[in-house]
Amino acid sequence: MEENLEIEFKILITKEIFDQIINDHQIDCCYKQTNHYLLHPRLSKLRYSLRIRDKNDQFELTLKQPQKQGTLETNLMIDKETKEKILNHQLVTNEVFDKLKPLNLNSTMFITDYSLTTTRYEISTPDGLICVDYNVYNNIIDYELEYEVLDYKKGKQAFLDFINQYHLDYSRNCMSKINRVITSIQNKKQ
Repeated sequence: MEENLEIEFKILITKEIFDQIINDHQIDCCYKQTNHYLLHPRLSKLRYSLRIRDKNDQFELTLKQPQKQGTLETNLMIDKETKEKILNHQLVTNEVFDKLKPLNLNSTMFITDYSLTTTRYEISTPDGLICVDYNVYNNIIDYELEYEVLDYKKGKQAFLDFINQYHLDYSRNCMSKINRVITSIQNKKQ
């Protein structure tokens, strides 16, 4: 199990800006990943999120907990069998689910029907990692620019400088991927 503090700045962008950024910069790598979201009202109330990321047939279970600046991520690599058990509401015990015991939650209690697939293009910079994402979920396509940094103040300025090249504005982070998926579900029900 690994824990780290994720500090990121992110905005939704248009397809035109997405294409322009891809064309303007040296892409370090590109890959596809799918996030399978594990939803429960107790997590939502605390603004926690839980997901299984499927990338290159490797699976990572991640619990995200908001902090004053950034998000505490608890990551655990799991095998395909464990992933399938979780998605099929079978009991699984591990360090991530141990962190949810105080909330009286276990692996059998989550809504597991929702996912988001991202094609991600990465651009390394001296201040962090720029991720330019093409996301597909619930018959919706969106484009997102994320800047993952180690230092909040320096990273924010580097992000602002980067998006200024494209005449983009930033006041606060856009809605997270999991919240966009949840919102799309709610909108379909209306």
